[in-house]
Amino acid sequence: MDEILEFLLRHCSFLYKDLGCRFVDSQCSKSFGGDALLILASDKVRFRFVRDRGQLFADFQGPTAGTDDEWFSIDIVRKHLTGESEYHSEMNPENIAFLKERFSEIEGLFQPSSLTATRKQLHKLEAERAKRLFG
Repeated sequence: MDEILEFLLRHCSFLYKDLGCRFVDSQCSKSFGGDALLILASDKVRFRFVRDRGQLFADFQGPTAGTDDEWFSIDIVRKHLTGESEYHSEMNPENIAFLKERFSEIEGLFQPSSLTATRKQLHKLEAERAKRLFG
């Protein structure tokens, strides 16, 4: 958890300082050196930081998601918004910049009026990625 909090403080404090995101949930584990997750939420989108085996990932979910496990990784959301590929789901400087510059667009994807279409497209992109990676 410390790594997530340090990362937020150093790189993503704009989420809670400027964009009004709230800390809404967290979990810690001693497995694999301290896996953890932290969820922030705006009124329009939920954002999850996950530390898994020493790597930090980011995922999005609508404010009233159908299931708790329906999270979409930042690389899939980024591909949906930009049309470009070859992004990484691990938080890196490019994903930090994307999050900061495009947060309002990300929120727009998860609005009730567009959520069904967004979910359909993001699931399609996930399937394409799985096919590309695993055949």
